[in-house]
Amino acid sequence: MHEEIRIELTGNPFVDTGIAVVSSLARLDDVKQLTLTKLKSVYHDGRQLTEWNSRLKTFTQIFGTNNPLFQPSYGFEKGRGPSETNKKMYKSILRGLLAEINRCENGSRCWACGVLSDFDFGEVCRRAIEACGKEAPENKWVGRDWFPLAGSLGSDAQALPAASRPPHICPRCLLAIHYMPLGLMLLDGKLAVFQSTSVEFWYELVRDIVSDVRKRIQSGNYATLGSKEGGRAVLERLINLFERLQREERYGLVAEKAPLYVWRFSNSGSSPECSIIEIPNPAITFLWNAIREGSHDEIESLISSEGKNPRYSMFQCILDRREYTNLYPRGRARGASMKLYGLYQTHIRGHSKRALQTAHRLAQQASKSLSEKEFKRLQRREAFGKAKARNWFRAILVQMTEKGDLDLEDYIDLFPYRDGQGITVEWDGWNLISFYLHHADEDFPKMAGEFERTNKIHPYLFYYAAKIYNHYLSKKGKDQFQKEILAHMGRKVGVPWIRSQFVQLAESEDGFSYGDWSRLCKLESGELLVWELLFQMRMLWVKWSEENRKPMDVSEPNEESTDGLPQHIRILIETLFADYVNRRGLDRFQRDVLQRLRRREIGLGWFHKKLTQQISSDIVPLAEEEWEEFLLDDQQGFAIPDRLFQLHLALANLLRRRAAMKHGGVLQ
Repeated sequence: MHEEIRIELTGNPFVDTGIAVVSSLARLDDVKQLTLTKLKSVYHDGRQLTEWNSRLKTFTQIFGTNNPLFQPSYGFEKGRGPSETNKKMYKSILRGLLAEINRCENGSRCWACGVLSDFDFGEVCRRAIEACGKEAPENKWVGRDWFPLAGSLGSDAQALPAASRPPHICPRCLLAIHYMPLGLMLLDGKLAVFQSTSVEFWYELVRDIVSDVRKRIQSGNYATLGSKEGGRAVLERLINLFERLQREERYGLVAEKAPLYVWRFSNSGSSPECSIIEIPNPAITFLWNAIREGSHDEIESLISSEGKNPRYSMFQCILDRREYTNLYPRGRARGASMKLYGLYQTHIRGHSKRALQTAHRLAQQASKSLSEKEFKRLQRREAFGKAKARNWFRAILVQMTEKGDLDLEDYIDLFPYRDGQGITVEWDGWNLISFYLHHADEDFPKMAGEFERTNKIHPYLFYYAAKIYNHYLSKKGKDQFQKEILAHMGRKVGVPWIRSQFVQLAESEDGFSYGDWSRLCKLESGELLVWELLFQMRMLWVKWSEENRKPMDVSEPNEESTDGLPQHIRILIETLFADYVNRRGLDRFQRDVLQRLRRREIGLGWFHKKLTQQISSDIVPLAEEEWEEFLLDDQQGFAIPDRLFQLHLALANLLRRRAAMKHGGVLQ
């Protein structure tokens, strides 16, 4: 009955790795099939495990040299290795652990697995040491020489803290842990064991590692697996595993949501440490699909040409979800195939298939429009660092939009918005185009799934583009809009023009305050940036114009409007406005002040004069120091045009609100 006790997984990555190694040595297809009987069969008389651990470098990396197998006081000599006494004592202790597994049912809980155990580790060690004719120490407890990262009395706490008492570990966990050397590897200089939410996937990975280690042992190589290989070692084992699983048609072993966790640890010296790396599910899915598409050799070729800096390895780029530069052609290196590149960009970088297809279409259009010499120049990796190249492609985007071959949604999918204030986009789209320029003569490969867009047009942009479009159509019509605006985008249509639209529309439309302007046109640093905004508006206007759209019906973005003025200046502006309107009326204010501001007949000097003079007996005029401070931006530079624009917008919005009240509207 006791002999059929199941050796179950514990949740501790070190113990579970040992259990998986034993299961692999027992040739079990499922780690859950391991029993005490099979564990005893694998251990047998302990000679095989002792020989492996006396030679494998991983053993001392895990347990140090204070373990009985490498204890100099028991005969170990550097260069010769463990003595027969070392080996006999080590085997005797392990045999004692094995014998205690089915005898421990009460006592304290094991710190590694949580089962109840009254196991006396010191007594097992005492019997083994004395049987070898040596004097046993008065006290013997579990430390880092028997369980990695276990704290010990008088030391700093580790993974199993023991600042007040030694850790209590059951014999099953202590024995399993000594099979670990066959189931781990090095990753960037530290030992690594694995965990996963998919037990089947994790077990297959450990089985492959055990198989690799045993093959190396047979050839007389006892070096730690992955030494001097970095993340490449992990990638190679994953792709080899996936190839085997797919060959065996065991597709269910890689679950849809099964990230892999890598426990990297060091158990040596005075500062043992441990950290956990997650290889997320998108990375696992990318590798699985890449192997299914036949990209095994291609991945190995790419990672074999990596430099020494681990930051730029495919493994680290996958973990960080960063761009992997070896995918791109450079010099004699051809880079990745379109198929592998597409898998990396969709699974790791998060781009949509539609974005990749758009980049490929733009590359094909460039190959048709440029001479061979110009096209070769554009293929250089640094080409898009120059504005000329980027502007040329933007012109192609507009032309394709005019023909109905592209629209703003395609552009936004290729160039997603950056987070934060203002309308700016990510750079990645240029990387995609750069890659496909080397594959413009190839057909776009078939990719699983729908070619859906994943990014939406910024709601602010759509609202302001529609309001400006509607306003121009109502004033001058479609033909003039095309002649005066669309034909001159990038030349006459710039910062002054968009400011002019804002101050005009502020007199009649909601959402045209200085705060709205800042959200739309300024970065969080305060830098003014409108060219990306205008380009995206241009793409919308081109489409609407070609489709002969009538005025667009849009809802105002639900954001609080503010004039951004200091409290004292705001009160003075409101008083100035009220005084003028009370004396002469709204129409005269619009004609005498707002229209003259738009025609630049009055400017900042007019505001200075009005605000620094007595407007009302109840309000103190603005002091010169306050005025000078108001004119400065966040970097303490003068912002004359911006302050004039801000004051102009404040008056225009006051007019709109007063007009709404006068005609029975709701005060905005």
